[in-house]
Amino acid sequence: MGLKEKFKQFIDKSLYYPKWTCNVCGEEIFSDDYFCPNCKSQLSFISGPICDHCGRITLVPENYCHTCKGRLVSTEKARSVFDYKPPISSLIKGFKYDNKRYLLEFFAKELSFLYFKYFYDCEVITFVPMTLKSEKEREYNQSRLLAERLSEIVKTPCLALFEKVKETQRQATLNREERLKNLKGAFRLISRKQVKEKRILIVDDVSTTGTTAEILAQILNKAKAKSVCLLTLASVSTLNLENL
Repeated sequence: MGLKEKFKQFIDKSLYYPKWTCNVCGEEIFSDDYFCPNCKSQLSFISGPICDHCGRITLVPENYCHTCKGRLVSTEKARSVFDYKPPISSLIKGFKYDNKRYLLEFFAKELSFLYFKYFYDCEVITFVPMTLKSEKEREYNQSRLLAERLSEIVKTPCLALFEKVKETQRQATLNREERLKNLKGAFRLISRKQVKEKRILIVDDVSTTGTTAEILAQILNKAKAKSVCLLTLASVSTLNLENL
């Protein structure tokens, strides 16, 4: 490797894979990791009681929790790696809005663990689309990055099954009913042929109320998908969804 290539490798690592300091507290670690031991121990991996259907943290194990019962009926199963709270919430926001794409490898690896545990028989991975305007402004779609990298790890094809055909208000500011209204008519299926009789996994960053995935799953089911499941980095627990 020549000097020029070595310099480029150094710059790439410095800018896109900064593992010299903890991504939570900033402490110097100089190791092949993203976090210091203390911050790593505080990452909110989902464990303990969950809803078997939507995968959220619950007080006791439930088949259907109050969040999904009678509401999120179009997905067969959903799972998330983390409970959406600090410091994970800040890391995901940085990945999503602040171009911290170096976190992709960490996030995709964690997604792959749940993939092999719950969704190993899926045939197609897809993602939540953005409008061309929004993606151009942000310069990337974080859900697509996650889905494509997961696809590479697990060796399952990733297909862009949807287009987002209208701009919508940010879901984070809305309650459940407003989210449904906000997303009405926002997505279009690109090809029914790629969907029919396929087991499909939707990948996204965060599931709050699950409205976006529910709408996409409805479209896929109408196109005769065999099954539709959801895998996200994080979900908001049932304990924090009372007002949504």
